[in-house]
Amino acid sequence: MGHTMRLTSRKINSRSRLLVTLVAATVTVVVFRARFSLLFSTATLPLGAQVNAISTHGRVEPLAGSSATPASKFRQLGMGRKADEDQEETATTSSSKASEDKRLLVLGGNGFVGREVCRLAVQRGWEVTSLSRRGENPEPDDEYLAAVNWVAGDATDFDTVKELAVKNDAAVHAIGLLFDVNSGLKGLNLIVSGSKSQPGDESTYDNITRKTAFNLIQAVKEKFRLFWTEPTPVLFVSAAEAGWPEVTLGEQVESVAPQWLKEYLAAKRAVEAEITSSPSEIRPVMYRPSLIWSWTKFDVLPVIPIFNFLSAIGVPFVDKTVTVTTLSRAIIAGLEDDKVSGVQRFMKMEELEEQLS
Repeated sequence: MGHTMRLTSRKINSRSRLLVTLVAATVTVVVFRARFSLLFSTATLPLGAQVNAISTHGRVEPLAGSSATPASKFRQLGMGRKADEDQEETATTSSSKASEDKRLLVLGGNGFVGREVCRLAVQRGWEVTSLSRRGENPEPDDEYLAAVNWVAGDATDFDTVKELAVKNDAAVHAIGLLFDVNSGLKGLNLIVSGSKSQPGDESTYDNITRKTAFNLIQAVKEKFRLFWTEPTPVLFVSAAEAGWPEVTLGEQVESVAPQWLKEYLAAKRAVEAEITSSPSEIRPVMYRPSLIWSWTKFDVLPVIPIFNFLSAIGVPFVDKTVTVTTLSRAIIAGLEDDKVSGVQRFMKMEELEEQLS
């Protein structure tokens, strides 16, 4: 009898483990199929935007500044928040800032997320410098982006980053890459890049994500500061999946993820660890968005409810999506509020968005 019960128990445990693995694998397939489908929606983005638009977060399209679809239709799936708000609602004068003459450096400022951060920062009275490979304004007719100092340079070069970092009071890292040179999928950049560019021989996750961020962190740490100087705000756009080891079933999901994603997340986690290592010199704020979207890209909107539904029913390793407006406003709110630090998931991003008046 005892032997039979042990055999039965082993079978139940084996079945339970198998069920967990199957569920994790199934949801992972759904998630990554959804993310992969978003790649084709970015084919019209300029090269600078492609760096941020094509990422594990499922970037979509530059913010157009208006909401074309009634948010009420999606309220039950967590899409009730307006993705795009009128510029006059978000725009404020420089007097709204706690202090004047603040200078912000944005790495990857001409990307999907970076340009929104630049736009909003200028609206709120910041003097903004963007560093990107081409240093081009992605929207020359935009009055706020026209006020940004667009610098062309290589963020993997420490001296280039340091020269700009020492001149600024805060920094945002918004550089990313989906298919690196070692992914085996770099040919897909012919589809997702409007300029048909492909990663160069040095375009690895380690270089594009980790090295550029480490350069920024080290440059900030080397800035001259008096002993009473407050830590410099450094804000990093990470990924919701970087937090998988911290949630139920997250490690199981990652175990069935493709190798390129594991390497991508390894780079993100390395940056998160490094940015938090010097609290006396850096105030770290890490944003972990899932899919980032806007109402202006209608062909990707059907994908959004999948993530929001899975998040709403409690799937622990799938986070609710955020709009590019929510993320950029949360970044600026975290920049301006010296009490904000550490990891910011979607719920905190929404709180920070509301906090920004």
